[in-house]
Amino acid sequence: MTKSELSALLHKLNIPVGEGEQYLDSKDKLPKIAYWEYLWHDSMASGDDYDTLVTYQVSLVSSRPRDASLIKLKQMLNEIGLHPDINIEYVKGQNSPGQYHTYFALQVSEDIC
Repeated sequence: MTKSELSALLHKLNIPVGEGEQYLDSKDKLPKIAYWEYLWHDSMASGDDYDTLVTYQVSLVSSRPRDASLIKLKQMLNEIGLHPDINIEYVKGQNSPGQYHTYFALQVSEDIC
């Protein structure tokens, strides 16, 4: 999977999607997705050619657990042979009801240089 394929897959859910951790705090409606890279790993392809495996965190914030968008995203990932471990946490709101933060890691192949 490439970064553009990841982005296209996330946008198929027809919910707000943004790149960058700060997007989690945006005022956009729920559910919404934020994704960002947090690990680079050089991988030797052949000879002196390198590609980079980039690990992205994908976070879905919703007002309820097992949101329909989360289930659809899991199904789409499974259909292309990806089966990430999905983490779920409840984040209590200060002046509003809490939210469910569901997140997982995916590796994509990128040409960084």
